[in-house]
Amino acid sequence: MVPTSDASQRATRSLSGRPPAPLSDRPAQSVTSMNGLPALVLASLALLAAVILQVVPHSSHLTTARRTPLDNYFPTEMYGWRGEDRPLSETEASDGAVKKVLGYDEALLRIYRKDGKEFSLYVAFWNPGKISSREVACHTPDICWPSVGWQRTAVDTDFKRSVGGRALAPAQYRVFETAGHREFVVYWHIVNGRATVYNPDGLPKPLSLLTDLKRYGLDQRGEQYFLRLSSTTPPDQLWNDEGVEEILELLAALGPGLEQTS
Repeated sequence: MVPTSDASQRATRSLSGRPPAPLSDRPAQSVTSMNGLPALVLASLALLAAVILQVVPHSSHLTTARRTPLDNYFPTEMYGWRGEDRPLSETEASDGAVKKVLGYDEALLRIYRKDGKEFSLYVAFWNPGKISSREVACHTPDICWPSVGWQRTAVDTDFKRSVGGRALAPAQYRVFETAGHREFVVYWHIVNGRATVYNPDGLPKPLSLLTDLKRYGLDQRGEQYFLRLSSTTPPDQLWNDEGVEEILELLAALGPGLEQTS
């Protein structure tokens, strides 16, 4: 998911490999073949699992009780904050490209402003059976923001804060900078009501298909949310505002959850 900026929203993906070393004699060839067998078997199993996951019916179901459209679920005004909806074509779905790839069912980009401060709220939602969590994880700020010129300068993969005396589920916290502009970003990727993290330094690793099979079984396309707050103001200076707390509580109900701390 890329930032609210006027930069081009293009990202380039590339894969590279290293050719096997030449074999010098017959015994070495035999040993190499034997050592290569497990990798071949593993690759075959991964391919078979991928095929099964695509053709076997999934038992995904809605895990949240939200029945209100996203643009109505979040208030446009609260405690002096005024929200303005912005077209996704300015950010996440430039020219419809990301929507075409991800095919979310609902998405909202709203900018809130108050007394010279502002923050953006981005929420995307996928109904069960729509897309795998690995595909969504290919479009996190860690991947998309640097591709359009932002430099990631701070990372916290276990960002913990509380709202009204209750703890939010750990989030992903990042700081990005470009051309003298600094943006503080907090996001959650919610799958079947639980926050999930793949590879914060890049694309999901190949073996994540197998770990997802263990985690979710054949339910690889569950209900999903991508929830993101970003601002030029650090969270610790913004999140104690009553209006922001209201937004956080609404976000928590979609997946991150709130836990009693006392």
